Amino acid sequence: MIYTITQSPALNRTVEVEEIIYDDVNEVIEEKNSVGGKGIDISRVIRELGGQSVVLGFIGGYNGIEAEGRLVNEGIVCDFTRINDEIRSNSIIYQRKKNVQTLFSTCGPEIKPFEVSALYNKVREVPSESYVVLGGSMPKGMSDNFFAQLMTTLKEKGVKVVLDADEEILARGMNAGPFLIKPNIHEFGRLIKKNISDTEDIFEEAKPYLTMVDYIVVSAGARGVVGVSKEGNYHVLPPKVKVRSSLGAGDSLVAGIVHVLSKGGSFEESLALGVACGTASTLNPGNMLCTKEDVDIIKKDVIIKKF
Repeated sequence: MIYTITQSPALNRTVEVEEIIYDDVNEVIEEKNSVGGKGIDISRVIRELGGQSVVLGFIGGYNGIEAEGRLVNEGIVCDFTRINDEIRSNSIIYQRKKNVQTLFSTCGPEIKPFEVSALYNKVREVPSESYVVLGGSMPKGMSDNFFAQLMTTLKEKGVKVVLDADEEILARGMNAGPFLIKPNIHEFGRLIKKNISDTEDIFEEAKPYLTMVDYIVVSAGARGVVGVSKEGNYHVLPPKVKVRSSLGAGDSLVAGIVHVLSKGGSFEESLALGVACGTASTLNPGNMLCTKEDVDIIKKDVIIKKF
């Protein structure tokens, strides 16, 4: 089973307008409400691909009640930890004429120590041989060492941990030995304390870290994804598409990778599906993710180069 953790879920409201006209009435062409968060989006894509996962994390307030209800109606299995405060909310405005979007986000809640403990103990009960996906930044009240602490416990049980984080959270998590990491090219540069501009440089820079992690996946937008492992190195290139939004593309990439690996597929197969999922997500506006139909079409044109 795959478990995803969303420590900072959000209730999203996306509105589409032709373009924003200031100091005037702007007609909303289309409006959609949804629930966002790295782990939630990953679980959503896994479900779209025909897989199953369980969403863990924090939920609270009236926004939380609506968010959980929406996820249940989507068919997403939830096992949230209740908190006292309201979860954050986002307002996303997409301008069709300019093909741009603007995000307004409220501050998230401060997590209390007893709430941190409740989530920590719940995750510790994840069954052996499962996959756990950790990612994102920490809300107020939580230490950047939280993921590393979880990993230490989960690894002892044979749980495979996938880490998609940045800066101190990624650095500390690496020391705990995750199964797979998925930084983007800028996050990877911050990890190794070097400016990486060429995808070819990733191969050499990533190799020393294979003593700490089994798989390293570095995303670079339209330049594709670099996968480094002891069983082979890959540069996976997506086909050119008309991008409407890059929000959620990285989460979709992770979902495709974990979905394949959890079913016993190869690293190469997981990268191909992951890139197809990430690319398919860019076809949709706002926080909308990929559809299986688009993924299947795009996957046929994904190019895999093995090094």
